Amino acid sequence: MNLYESGAMQKVLGETLRPGGTELTKRALEYCRFKSGDRILDLGCGTGATIKCINDFYDFHVTGLDISEKLAAQAGRLNPGVDIVVVSAENTTFENSAFDGVLAECTLSLMDNLEKSIEEINRITRRKGWLIISDVYVKNTEYMDELKKLSVGTCLKRPHDLKNLRELLNRNRFNMLILEEHDNLLLQLLADIIFEYGSMDKFWEYASGSSIDGKSFQNILKKSKLGYFLLIACKE
Repeated sequence: MNLYESGAMQKVLGETLRPGGTELTKRALEYCRFKSGDRILDLGCGTGATIKCINDFYDFHVTGLDISEKLAAQAGRLNPGVDIVVVSAENTTFENSAFDGVLAECTLSLMDNLEKSIEEINRITRRKGWLIISDVYVKNTEYMDELKKLSVGTCLKRPHDLKNLRELLNRNRFNMLILEEHDNLLLQLLADIIFEYGSMDKFWEYASGSSIDGKSFQNILKKSKLGYFLLIACKE
C-alpha cells in the first residue's frame, strides 16, 4: 500500500510529501550551483511540488519520475508541459549521462533494491553531476529487518543505514561532500501529526485504513531511533 496516495498522509506532509517542505531542496540546489538550462531529475516527484518550486525560482530543465500513476497525474496537472514519467527508479528509460543532477528526496528509502537504484542513478548522471538525497535513517539498525517486514508504503519501511549508503555511493563513484542532520524537521512533523490525530498510533491506523497495527509499528520506530539527513554527492 502506497501511503503517499492517502489523503491523511498528504494532509500532514503537505504538497512535498516530506518533512521541511522545500527548505533543504533550495539549500542543496544553491550549494550545487547548477547553471541555467541544466537537466535535473526529480526522482520520486510525488505530487510535483518540488518541480513547481524549481520552475518558479530557477531556470533549470526538470523531469519528474514516480512509480505511482496517481501521484504522477497530480504532478502533471500542477506542472503542465513538464515531462513526468511513470517508471521504477531501478529501471529507467533515460539515456546514459542524461542529467546534470538527481534529486532523491524521501524516495530511496522506498526502493525495493537500493543498490540497483543507486547504480541506475550513476548511469543516468553525467560526470561531475550531482546527487541530492534527503531521507530518514536509523541510529539503531537492530530493528531494520522488522521494519522491512511491514507492508507500509512510506520511507519508514526502509530507513537508511548511513554506513551502507556511503558504501553504495562510493562504489558508484559518488563522492559525498555534505552530510547534515536535520532531525528537527522530523520532530516538527511528528508534533504536527500528534496535534492533528492525537497520537502516532492513531495516525498510522487511519492513514493505512487500519491495515497495520499502529501501536506495534510506532513501537518499532521508537526503538529504531529515527533521524533525518541531507546528503550531497558529486560524481567522479
